[in-house]
Amino acid sequence: MSDAECPGPPSPRCGAGRCVDGLCEVEIHEGRIDSQIRGDCMQLKCTAKGELIVQEEQEDTYDDGNLCTTDRCDHERPYVRLIHDEPCSGPGVDLGVCAHGVCVECLDTDPRLDCPSGLACDGTRCVPAHCVNNRLDADVGEADLDCGGACRPCATGLRCAAGSDCQDRVCRGGVCASSTCADGMKNADETGVDCGKDGCSRCPVGEGCARPTDCASGVCWAGVCQAPTCTDGVENGDEGGIDCGGEGCELPCRE
Repeated sequence: MSDAECPGPPSPRCGAGRCVDGLCEVEIHEGRIDSQIRGDCMQLKCTAKGELIVQEEQEDTYDDGNLCTTDRCDHERPYVRLIHDEPCSGPGVDLGVCAHGVCVECLDTDPRLDCPSGLACDGTRCVPAHCVNNRLDADVGEADLDCGGACRPCATGLRCAAGSDCQDRVCRGGVCASSTCADGMKNADETGVDCGKDGCSRCPVGEGCARPTDCASGVCWAGVCQAPTCTDGVENGDEGGIDCGGEGCELPCRE
């Protein structure tokens, strides 16, 4: 008789059956298991009977990578509080302010969140005054009416001189083009380069993400797709189950 022939505990993640001197015994690993989904406000534990249970864990907060949110636990659920009217910095914003959970340069609907002297607020961007005069100022770099160059990016269908003039960063034949999942740019709703949105592939390790389903590994932390591990609580990589099987995991998968 072998270990494989001996019945294990109710949950295979809580132990295994062992053959000792020709008799079957049940080996139970009581307490918190190593395999956990990080930031889900819960923890998995094994009871003395070998049953897997879920317990609330208020300290197991998520990190969404956004400086303009506060991540908390609301009982057994992650909860995000949006920050408003506090300083921040982020992609494309060296010195900005949080506006309802987003780091922006300004907010034209809130006079408290205005631009420095000499600049105008166009939505959420601080731009030169010529960017909001309702004229095409090609001599100072505008590609189309009040957009491109130092102004806000131009919408799809408007004129452009370079990809940087366009909202989706794609300029074809002097016209801003719509994004695709194969244009080599991070644009539109993508969280990474040509990945992480409906219709595109999931993102590889190191690319951006907003939720686990954006990532090929199924693990998103601090806005970045993480590499699979044998303790991340997700079946990924070459695993045969959740954190079991595969080349790097010690635990075999059991039914």
